[in-house]
Amino acid sequence: MESSMHFHRIILMVVLQGWFPCSYSQNWAITLPESIRALRGSCVEIPCTFTRPRSYVNINLVWYKDVTFFDNIIYKRNPSDVNKPYRGRTSLVGNGPNSCSLRINDVQESGTYYPYIHGNCDVSSFSGCQTVKVQVSDVPNKPTIQIPSILTEGKNVSISCSVEHTCPSSPPTLQWNRDGYKLTEMQKSLKDGVWKTTTVMEYFPSYWDNGTDLICDATYHNGLKSQGVATLNLNIPYSPKNVTVVIFDGKKEMKEGDNVTLMCTSYANPAANDFIWYNNKRDGNVEQREGHGQNITVTVGWDREKFSCTARNPLGTGNSKVLELHVLYKAKIITIKGKDEIKEGDVLELVCHFSDYNPPTTKYNYSWYLNRNHVNGETGRILQINNITKSHSGNYSCNVQNRAGDSYSPSFCVTVMATISAQTKEKLPMGIILGGIAGAVLIMLLVLSLYVFLRYVIRLFYER
Repeated sequence: MESSMHFHRIILMVVLQGWFPCSYSQNWAITLPESIRALRGSCVEIPCTFTRPRSYVNINLVWYKDVTFFDNIIYKRNPSDVNKPYRGRTSLVGNGPNSCSLRINDVQESGTYYPYIHGNCDVSSFSGCQTVKVQVSDVPNKPTIQIPSILTEGKNVSISCSVEHTCPSSPPTLQWNRDGYKLTEMQKSLKDGVWKTTTVMEYFPSYWDNGTDLICDATYHNGLKSQGVATLNLNIPYSPKNVTVVIFDGKKEMKEGDNVTLMCTSYANPAANDFIWYNNKRDGNVEQREGHGQNITVTVGWDREKFSCTARNPLGTGNSKVLELHVLYKAKIITIKGKDEIKEGDVLELVCHFSDYNPPTTKYNYSWYLNRNHVNGETGRILQINNITKSHSGNYSCNVQNRAGDSYSPSFCVTVMATISAQTKEKLPMGIILGGIAGAVLIMLLVLSLYVFLRYVIRLFYER
């Protein structure tokens, strides 16, 4: 029924044109591109303008697909007259009374389209009809990135990303793989229905960007994405940055006395060509070492080895942070504390002390020696000997062992004194008493003798 009505309308237009054989050419002119590209599943806008005779005020615009005798209406003011596959998918776009531009959503197939406005062409022979060929593609256009040929670190430049399309009312969205920069978007009509969408980024180049990829993604109306990539081949001169001391051979653990090679790394353009090394001592002094180049080999000690470096190129210098080497070392300053004189039968207790060590753990092994002979069974920090005898007199030393090696203390001399027997203890008070009496008598005799002598001398003096 519907098809029959459309057929009758075409017959009527043919009849009318038969009455007015020149009506389709009188002052009617339609401008269309010959062809236009569309992305499958997206939208396309076909630009169209016309001129009309002055006698026409109101117009009736119809769009057809393919040149066939039977009508194939894809757009008409009355939607019920539109073929079902195109209902709701087509609409007029553009401004002005002479616009006949058509938008097609969800484009699926290529084809030839043409507008009909009253008598602008002969629908019986299609003489004078202006057509446009829509070419549908499954591949979206790739964005193009434009970068200035010279980039200077810290000096902002405008970098643009552009993509061509044929749906200006729903253009692709463009997105960079860089955040935090000012963006400006614009859209420009080229020709024959082709548009260009552009986003401009105000970019501040940095030495970190050298050799990295700048990416611009285009997302189309149908959700398809396309990507443009540009590599930032910068040649920005800058002084050494991010100067770092690293262990060249990757050693994570080293012992006192090991040889270790250190490297002074940096980012610089041109590359750093002069290096100064510093050894930061525990006492605060800094030992400067020049002439070693980028690498330096050192024999590590136990004194908290800390190193830093300075890298230099013609544009300036950069200084590293201090790297402290994790050095394992033996126990330091070992001493023995205890009594150096003790009586027979008492308990001897000696303690092994040390002041510094690495690794910082309590899991140490101890050994004790008397006159360089190992004291069996004694492996603790404290040596304890009960009921000591004279045989325990001598020079004691302790040995402390950790993962870094063995350390020995200086000798500690212990003297064991003999004790007095019980019988001697019983006789001791009487002997003391007798000795005291004898001493007192002797003193009295000496005093008496001295008195007699003095009296004799005085008498002789007065007799003269």
